[in-house]
Amino acid sequence: MKTKTLTGIEQELLSILKKEYSFYQSLYILLDKQSDIIKYDKDENLLDLYAEIERCQRRIKLSDDKVQAIRQRNQQQFQAASVHPEIKKTTNCIITLVKKNIKLVADNEQYAKDRHARIKDELEELKNSHKIMQYLGDSKPPTYLINGTK
Repeated sequence: MKTKTLTGIEQELLSILKKEYSFYQSLYILLDKQSDIIKYDKDENLLDLYAEIERCQRRIKLSDDKVQAIRQRNQQQFQAASVHPEIKKTTNCIITLVKKNIKLVADNEQYAKDRHARIKDELEELKNSHKIMQYLGDSKPPTYLINGTK
């Protein structure tokens, strides 16, 4: 009976992990796309992409909840199932993908910060040029007499 239950938990866990692996591959592609959008100033797509990433965050939470539910049903058998070679291999692949995703997120965050700083600098320059234009517009042009003297 225990062996049958253990095999069932192994298969259920492996099934979830394979779906998770596929999900994290998709997330990597999405984050890479976000990187391109940030790098190449394609602002019109950026909000849609952020919304998609928020959906992915909810999906990650759901995945965690699924694995926790399996673990809570029978902790000892979950522990035994988790050392199964195929489960370990899939888990290691997911860990690698998560690390790559985290690296991409950090890179994207740095690109976004740099871009934000650049935009702030450009806005400050515009403010300064507006002040200069106001100053030039406020000053009265000198009046000249016909003979060329003031």
